[in-house]
Amino acid sequence: MNRSRADSYSAFERKFIGPFRQMLLRVARPLVVVLARLGVHPHVLSGSQIPAGFAVLALVPEHPRLAFLLFLGTLFLDGIDGALARATGKASAFGALVDQYCDHIREITVVGGMAVFGALAVLPAVLYGLIYTGLNLTLYLANAYGAPAPWAIKSYLVVYPALFLYLWLGLNLLTPAVVLSEALMLVAVGLGLRNLWRVM
Repeated sequence: MNRSRADSYSAFERKFIGPFRQMLLRVARPLVVVLARLGVHPHVLSGSQIPAGFAVLALVPEHPRLAFLLFLGTLFLDGIDGALARATGKASAFGALVDQYCDHIREITVVGGMAVFGALAVLPAVLYGLIYTGLNLTLYLANAYGAPAPWAIKSYLVVYPALFLYLWLGLNLLTPAVVLSEALMLVAVGLGLRNLWRVM
């Protein structure tokens, strides 16, 4: 088992994640330096995504655009916690796991929470939490066993644009976007399980 490669990225995503991290580090370097000097632990940034996800939901009814901007802020936190960990020498497999837990809780909170406002059908909202978790667990195990899934179309490519349309423009395509995302995630789960079956 290769714990150093245990994360929830597909083989295709791995081609882009390194260059993206480098670009993000260049952009966020001043903030990362300040956070490092203040002694902020990367886990604090990771964990802050969870209350921020609930804050996004609290803003949706009265301030949907502000909710979307805060959601973007949570994605930024998701990127710089790893940059802070690497800059301070605190990067570890456990830290990456904590980051993924916090990312997933925030993700499921925001997307599933849209059902509270009637913006997303209840069944897809419930299934999203299960399928999204299953996808990330499958990708994590496939990478740990050295058999990564070839690709995974994740929610940021399908659900996030629909979330933008809903919160910024009032156009609601969340239910079809979430259903499509779930279907694509299930295909990636199948590919990952096929690879795991070959090596386990």
